[in-house]
Amino acid sequence: MDVRRELGLINKHVRRRNREAGEHIIWFEFSPLQGGYSTYDDVYDEGVPGSGGRTYKNGVVIPTVYVAESEDAFRAIPDGRQPVQNINVTALFRDVVAAGVSKPDEYNSHLNDMFYYDNRYYKVNEYVVRGRLNEEVIVLISGFETFIDQEMPFDIGPQNPHLSDLPWPTSLPS
Repeated sequence: MDVRRELGLINKHVRRRNREAGEHIIWFEFSPLQGGYSTYDDVYDEGVPGSGGRTYKNGVVIPTVYVAESEDAFRAIPDGRQPVQNINVTALFRDVVAAGVSKPDEYNSHLNDMFYYDNRYYKVNEYVVRGRLNEEVIVLISGFETFIDQEMPFDIGPQNPHLSDLPWPTSLPS
């Protein structure tokens, strides 16, 4: 078995599936506090009014192999719990690299990143690289929905993506 040939076949068939299904996420990389542009209050862990707060780099489009959304296992109760959507994303490692994500094989630098899918923003809960065949094969990402206007009041946050710029069709064929 030639590992390079196997990896080539995996990438070929996954890309064909992506062309048919056409699902993508928009990835926003966190601009770090040391050497980056983010600044926030040490005590309250939120942006300081007027200073910019947490900032994110411009979003990049990453084609996905598989996206699974799941509803929050808990329920909304009068005490104030707000249910959030949970998501699991699988993407080819080569596509993550091609999109320009920095250090795509390291999980710890991506735990503050966010991504956008289906008109919702998600914070990264888990970032795992799997399938090492001379080079990595897939990236597994799990996230939970975040509400930008509620959870990041003094932060710049990620820019709002323009749906017309995305690579999939915006309407059904007639």
